[in-house]
Amino acid sequence: MRDRALVWVAAVLTGAVLLVAGSADVFWNGDFIDEAWPAYVGLQREGWDAFLERLPGYSGFVILIGAPVALLGEALRWHDTEIFRATALPGLVVLTFLGVHLGNHARAQAARGWPLAVALGAGGPLAYLALLYGHPEDLLAAGAAVAAVLAALRGRPTAAAALLLVAVLAKQWAVLAILPAAMATDRGRIRILLVAGGGAAAVVAFQLLTFSAAGTMVHTGGLFHPQQIWWPLGIDAPQAFTDAGHGELTAPAWLQPLTRPILMGAAAILSIAWWLRAGRRTAGRVDALALLALVFALRCALDPWNLVYYHLPLALALLAWEVRRGEPYPVLTLAVTALAWLSFMTYDARTGMGPFLLYFAWMGPLVVHLTLHLLRAPRPRRAALAVTA
Repeated sequence: MRDRALVWVAAVLTGAVLLVAGSADVFWNGDFIDEAWPAYVGLQREGWDAFLERLPGYSGFVILIGAPVALLGEALRWHDTEIFRATALPGLVVLTFLGVHLGNHARAQAARGWPLAVALGAGGPLAYLALLYGHPEDLLAAGAAVAAVLAALRGRPTAAAALLLVAVLAKQWAVLAILPAAMATDRGRIRILLVAGGGAAAVVAFQLLTFSAAGTMVHTGGLFHPQQIWWPLGIDAPQAFTDAGHGELTAPAWLQPLTRPILMGAAAILSIAWWLRAGRRTAGRVDALALLALVFALRCALDPWNLVYYHLPLALALLAWEVRRGEPYPVLTLAVTALAWLSFMTYDARTGMGPFLLYFAWMGPLVVHLTLHLLRAPRPRRAALAVTA
């Protein structure tokens, strides 16, 4: 009991530090003020019509979490920082439980790196950067998506479906977790597909019908960063675009509507390929977490908007995979976290080929490693390995 209490204390302290450090200056340091805050102010001062007109692309989170918080904040006279912190709490709670779960599992396996499992599972540096960039919704989506696959592995399809629905409502990219979660169990597989898929369809339909949020659903626009596969295809950006800090290149018009369909198609093909390669016996296999990590890695590499906090779900999926495999230390998770920081924060240039080459010097081998691991001929001993509760 004392050891379990220690795990809880470590996870809660991690979340508290993230909350305070990541929200020290929400006005200057994040997208919150530009994207979500106008909707909250519109709701407080003008009503629901103004709120709906100003919704950002992640409208599900802003409606379900942000709107109640904004109304409560108006009653209690909260300022922007208090409202931001309150909207971050659901994601931090999910990450805290994830850190506790992974930490306890690592301890039960006598893994010497269990404190790292707790700290990284409860958020770690990439969760801090998600808050710093003003995106509390990414904490909730990332934590819920990884927890959904873990629940499916434990034979809990209803919990998995509910977590996937929460993740998709928080951020649309969480649809990438639906197939890995469905393949991780043979109980309630259809339930997971119907509930999570139906929720995703409802979110997409709503956003396509919402004026302010529809654009990001159909194309990725002109934002174009060096740390993604399309960088060599970029075209010269307008001077105002470069002066705003977005770099010297922008996406050609023909590419903007293609990147997201390509990502979804690649994720589906790899998921089906693993299912067929494993002889359709994927239920209970911890490699479902490797598949989750792979599709999240593709999401980063194929997204022209790629930013450092996009790697949070990738790091969490890798951590869950390493812990469930019984690794003594989460070496791969630590490496990805450090290299993402290096590629975006330490070397933050947005011009030339340097950032592109540095990023794919590690992202390329990671994608190849995960792909080869998933698609190699299954060994009977590994194929029969089941996840214990």
